[in-house]
Amino acid sequence: MQETDWSSIADQGLYTVPMVARILAAKPGKVKSWVEGYGNSDASPILIRQLPQVGGKTVLGFLDLIESAFIRHFREAGFSPQTIRKVALKLRDRHGVDHPFAMDKRFRANGKHIFEEVATDEGEKRLVNLMNDNFEIVPAVEPSLFDQVFYVEDIARSWHPLRNHPNVVMDPKISFGRPVVKNIWIPTETLFASYQAEGDVETAAEEFGVSRRNVEDAVSFEQDIRTRTLH
Repeated sequence: MQETDWSSIADQGLYTVPMVARILAAKPGKVKSWVEGYGNSDASPILIRQLPQVGGKTVLGFLDLIESAFIRHFREAGFSPQTIRKVALKLRDRHGVDHPFAMDKRFRANGKHIFEEVATDEGEKRLVNLMNDNFEIVPAVEPSLFDQVFYVEDIARSWHPLRNHPNVVMDPKISFGRPVVKNIWIPTETLFASYQAEGDVETAAEEFGVSRRNVEDAVSFEQDIRTRTLH
């Protein structure tokens, strides 16, 4: 079997389907259908994967993770996989990119339509309905995920996966994109494992030379993602 050159993908993030499912509180089967298609139909995947399979297993990159988060968001808003797939195809063609939902294009949804925020020739920002390409005035739209994502040159570079854990960030250039505690950049699962082994926050903090707050942030995050119900 050919060995994988991990150095070539070290800055793209590396996740298994179950890992992405746990972060998104989604069932692994759903995530798998987004990236591989549905086994009982001819429907193509919604996503174009960043990474090739490893040992016959599907692995995802950071941009796949971000796109999966938006797909999850749109599914919760009531949109079918078919509608999301059509929107993704349209956006790939319009912008010439493989990962349109990982771009800083400001998508919105109102439960019936998905919109993209665009700037007119006069510099005015307006919403274009991605179902029919018409500009529309939308009085109320749901909160977006964009305030949790940091973009550089129009593409996602890091992400705060849980809104109520602002000190936990995922960056593909750090620890293969695992959730880490901001500013000390230690994976949350590492600090959580130390906390479990040592039995208390103080000892775990001393072991890594970090603050109690750092360990508490990691422990709280890991406990939250491990106890959520997958949908």
